[in-house]
Amino acid sequence: MRLKLAIITAFLITVIPVSVYGQNDTAKIKPGIQWDTAIVVKPVHEPEHLLGVKYDFSFTGVMMTPDMGIKSINSPVNLAVLYTYYHPLWSVIDIFGIQTGVRYTKYGFVNDEYAFENFEQTVSVIELPLISAFHIDIGEHFRILLSIGPFLGYRFATTKENGFDCFDNRIDYGVQGGAGLAYILGKRIEFHLEGTFHYSLSMLYHPERMSSVAWMYSYPWQASISMGIHVKLK
Repeated sequence: MRLKLAIITAFLITVIPVSVYGQNDTAKIKPGIQWDTAIVVKPVHEPEHLLGVKYDFSFTGVMMTPDMGIKSINSPVNLAVLYTYYHPLWSVIDIFGIQTGVRYTKYGFVNDEYAFENFEQTVSVIELPLISAFHIDIGEHFRILLSIGPFLGYRFATTKENGFDCFDNRIDYGVQGGAGLAYILGKRIEFHLEGTFHYSLSMLYHPERMSSVAWMYSYPWQASISMGIHVKLK
């Protein structure tokens, strides 16, 4: 009896550790297997084409050096027709876009000091913007809008008596940047509310307008609040 008990005990001591060791080996997952075999499905974003119109109310002025006592004025009528193209990077990273179009605007100043006593001038401009239009989607109905880029323009009319002369710069160019929020209605309509700052790098007047010795520098600027409606074409 004791011999049988000893044989059974020896058998159990030998088999149980081997069984436990085998269970531990089969339960282990080697590092990297779950990553090598996993399939990550990311949403695919399609390009978007938007056509829209925008109205903005602007505060505008001219930065002059030396100081000529310039005061800013309101520019209540500024209109633009814009085309926006959102192009997802690798059809996954959906934040990039470009925007261009045609914009009609006015800017100017008021001056009641020095030789410009009670003088006010506004200039009408046609602009062609070409900006990077970034967007960050928040859910299905909202987007954060960010934009920055250059613009090219032509000053085609002025309120100055006798119109433009040889000291006026007609070609306009500069940079603009802004931020805003978009509300998406349905699948095709977007309403945009934005704030934008334009700074012209083309002086309003030739530096020698007042004197060939003491030059005057004049750079127009605009701070705008705009509302727009855009239709998704695709």
